[in-house]
Amino acid sequence: MKHLILSLIFSFVLMSCNSDLSSGKIEDIRLIGTTIEITQNPTDRKDNWMTVDLFDKDNKSIRNDSIKIIVNDIETSLQHRQGLYYNDESRYYAENVPLNNIYNFEIKLSDGKKYHLGSISALSEEKIGSIECDEQGNLNKNTVIRWKELKNINELTIYTSILLKTPNSNDKNYSSKDVIVKQINSTGEFTIPKSEYFDPKWTVSGFELKFTAKKFGKTNPKLIAGSKISISTVIEKNINLEKE
Repeated sequence: MKHLILSLIFSFVLMSCNSDLSSGKIEDIRLIGTTIEITQNPTDRKDNWMTVDLFDKDNKSIRNDSIKIIVNDIETSLQHRQGLYYNDESRYYAENVPLNNIYNFEIKLSDGKKYHLGSISALSEEKIGSIECDEQGNLNKNTVIRWKELKNINELTIYTSILLKTPNSNDKNYSSKDVIVKQINSTGEFTIPKSEYFDPKWTVSGFELKFTAKKFGKTNPKLIAGSKISISTVIEKNINLEKE
């Protein structure tokens, strides 16, 4: 009886999340919308990975084995995956796709006909050395972050870790402060003054930096509204302010 109930729950979850178009044939591209997300290694654009999700007019996921996705002439099938709590996380996935300067996506419907999905330019490769900051900071000095000649990266996000003050100095309890998000130019610097390191209840223990780039391409206008294709990359740096 227990197995039967679990099976019914599993079937209900799948049915509630997936579109009716997940079964049968699909031969009209106007019934489909897509979200294409590409992630690219910041220093090597040949190192890339991407996911393609399809949805219907009700924003329900289309997971149909008869549909194939083609990116730069490489065909990929639906990859089935079950997530937590019986969630269906099946999607199209590809990695290390060869390219010149463009990612070009097509869809092959149930009848074998191909249609353009979307395209987007590859990101330029960045140099890790373009970003300068001390890995080991100093509570007695300002934290200075510098960057120069970045190609596509235009946003800096700073996550601040704090060490909470407790009655027992041997206990180490950490938390976080508000996240800083800053739009940046290709060359610049940002300073965190040492006066912001201290509070009666905590002391800053370090920073996690994320330099990111994200841009959007064009999708086939015949697709359902809300379809999009994007590409992103990130360079991460860490600054420790605790005494070693």
